[in-house]
Amino acid sequence: MITPLDAFLQWFDDLPVPLRRHLAHIFRICTTDDTSQMVALPQQSLERFRHWAVKSDFPLRTAARLFYIRSIFDMVILHHKEICRGDDFFPISDETKNIIQLSSRQWEDILESWIDLRSKEMSDTYVHSWTSWMIKLQSEAK
Repeated sequence: MITPLDAFLQWFDDLPVPLRRHLAHIFRICTTDDTSQMVALPQQSLERFRHWAVKSDFPLRTAARLFYIRSIFDMVILHHKEICRGDDFFPISDETKNIIQLSSRQWEDILESWIDLRSKEMSDTYVHSWTSWMIKLQSEAK
């Protein structure tokens, strides 16, 4: 049985690099408290997101991280048209040009694959079942 986190990482790692950079960068903008991090290069956002997503932690925090990832990615993917309209989030520069030039077909593909993942290993039932198991692991570790 694949965990929801592993399924997410597999889905994420299968995306083209520009899409991964873009999603990781928006994730950073949406979640960081440090405004200086909002101007980081997209590649830095990708590296930091990937490192954070796979970081070893105790089971309850790992489960919470998945809920966090899932909710932000839901928002970003389902509302990408509004988020990416204009250059409010991504001022055009040489460092960011590669992440704002995504075609509507790329977004359709990512939306379709995200909806598929959300209906399987990241569905509410699957995630909550896995979370219950993670909480049990946490309780047994005491």
